[in-house]
Amino acid sequence: MQLVERTIIKKNHPNYKSLDALAFLSKNLYNMANYIVRQEFINKGNYLNYNKVQKLLQSGADYRAIPAKVSQQVLILLDKNWQSFFQAIRAYNECPSKFKSRPKLPKYKHKKKGRNLLVYTKQAISKPQLVKNKKILLSKSELFFDSKINYDSRPTCENYS
Repeated sequence: MQLVERTIIKKNHPNYKSLDALAFLSKNLYNMANYIVRQEFINKGNYLNYNKVQKLLQSGADYRAIPAKVSQQVLILLDKNWQSFFQAIRAYNECPSKFKSRPKLPKYKHKKKGRNLLVYTKQAISKPQLVKNKKILLSKSELFFDSKINYDSRPTCENYS
């Protein structure tokens, strides 16, 4: 079982501007990584997978601007987009009539208007705050959100409840 809590933040929310800034930084990382992968693919015909891109970017400003776990999720998303592109190319080569045109490389996010998803895994939130106050505290920030999840992992005689 995988537990996910999705929080949608509207423009009138007090934390909207802070989250928008984080989403903008996430977009910058996505575009930087996509540029590196595209250039390698176009110029040399090689594909740089998640591990190679992560090693190249982990010391960069765009990678460090957001929490490491979130940066990793951005790069994993980009890797999935490229894998989908390669899968579409294989399907196109087998039967071009199923497609309107040849599949295109993953695109960049818009420079000014573009935003990217922020995926915070359980390692990227404060567990003590979640357990004590039922609040989600995003790492590398002071942003709190109420949680609907009842998180209680006290051991009992034979199992965790």
